[in-house]
Amino acid sequence: MNKLKTLLLFSFLPIFTFAQLNISDFQLGGSATKLNEQCIRLVPDLQYDSGSAWYKRAIDLNAPFVMEVCLVLGCKDDEGADGIVFVFTPFARTGFWGEGMGFAGIRPSLGIEFDTYQNYHLGDPAEDHISIMANGETHHAVSLIKPITVDNLENCERHPLKIVWDPYDQLLRIYLDDELKVTYNRDLVTDIFQGNSGVYWGITSATGRLSNNHDICIKKLQFAAADGLPNLDFQQPKELMAKDGNE
Repeated sequence: MNKLKTLLLFSFLPIFTFAQLNISDFQLGGSATKLNEQCIRLVPDLQYDSGSAWYKRAIDLNAPFVMEVCLVLGCKDDEGADGIVFVFTPFARTGFWGEGMGFAGIRPSLGIEFDTYQNYHLGDPAEDHISIMANGETHHAVSLIKPITVDNLENCERHPLKIVWDPYDQLLRIYLDDELKVTYNRDLVTDIFQGNSGVYWGITSATGRLSNNHDICIKKLQFAAADGLPNLDFQQPKELMAKDGNE
């Protein structure tokens, strides 16, 4: 997209910018807990656990958005699992745990997966990887973007992540550790969300027999709020149980 068009779009749309996280803007579910004013622990280093953090305000995909966060996916490499998923859906709830990482079973939806465990039966590579998935389907045979391997994420470090959506060119860009890792070009509103431009977004995570701390720290959010959709207001997303491949 032309940089001038991007600047004009951000200038005239009702963009909300948050330089620091306010935990009250998120609905925490499962085992998710506040670590500090910027960071949420989605799941602790415990077996068979799940957690989620859903942003209460729906965003408008007819406008651009930028999300800048840091991922901290624990310190155990060979013995760690399972990862996290950024989920976008018109109907916020948490899906199947374990290998589903809270994304499996949510339809319609788009999931950006950061996977740290190799589930052979899902077509996972041995390395940590990123993929883009649709409609709660976690097998990579049907992934929109097949797994792209990345350096080890379970190294106790903060990994900067930026997700950028450009509605004019219908282009999704994902930067990890300050490098462009994934681009995906598609009409998300029409093809994925059945014409709904207003979607909720959240971060989901889960463990199985193997585990790690899974944390998310928010640096900056830029988006346009969706008209006509209420803020989320529930005690806890519905946590759906399923057998986990990490066992």
